[in-house]
Amino acid sequence: MQPKFRFYTTAVLLFLSTCFFSFVVAGRLAEGIWKQLGVSQQDGSDMIRQSFLDGWFHYYSAAKGAKALATGDRGAVTTDLLTYTKQYVSNPAFKAAYEKNRASYKPTEPKVVNKTKDQLRKEKIDEAQAGLQKTEASIKTMSADQQKIMKPIADMYRQNIKDYQDPNSKMIDMFYETEVAQAKREHDDYVKYQKEWETKYPADSRAFIKLRLQQYLDIAKTVDFSATVSEKNGRKVFDKPAYQSKNNDWKMIYRAGKEVYDVARPFAENWLKELQ
Repeated sequence: MQPKFRFYTTAVLLFLSTCFFSFVVAGRLAEGIWKQLGVSQQDGSDMIRQSFLDGWFHYYSAAKGAKALATGDRGAVTTDLLTYTKQYVSNPAFKAAYEKNRASYKPTEPKVVNKTKDQLRKEKIDEAQAGLQKTEASIKTMSADQQKIMKPIADMYRQNIKDYQDPNSKMIDMFYETEVAQAKREHDDYVKYQKEWETKYPADSRAFIKLRLQQYLDIAKTVDFSATVSEKNGRKVFDKPAYQSKNNDWKMIYRAGKEVYDVARPFAENWLKELQ
């Protein structure tokens, strides 16, 4: 019953920090940037939507094109994209997509089972009787050697029926206690996951956007943009071992650079204030 929440901290700001899509404020794409990235405006919008909803970076074919952007252009590109993104996630289409996505992660409420011990006893007796009848019917069609093999199974069913019919049956007590305990576990799990779902996927899409923005800021403020790297075995690694163990979100912000962070951080902070 546990939902598999993919609530990673790489929000759309990580997406834009790495990909650098550029939109003019009015919403018309700067065609040169799109040509460099090799994606359409629709693909770009889809990536923004999914990055926000899923909480991880949807870059696909845009990543190679993003690397072609000159370092000095990244601040301006980030400003344009942030402005477009803010407008995009405020429209009804995004809200509808969020509500659909939110509903897909909603935990399933377990079925309420109000079964008495006598009802359970009857179920077990019925199951054993059905098993006995099937076994006896099969034995009639078997050879003598096969019948010898099947007879203990029929005897087992007869013994179970006798045991289940006993008012003080320990087996029935065990079955009943197991079902009660399982029902309690399922209910407790549902309550737990329901609270988790409500926190991670609030009913108001604005609250969800606030979570994504705050996640970016919380990670970004820990990034050391002065960190140095060296090439080892054909790949670049941080000279400081502690940085090498940082998660991908941290490393993505580092790779985007301080130029992008200096634009994204105040934009995100102001956006958060507007959402209060």
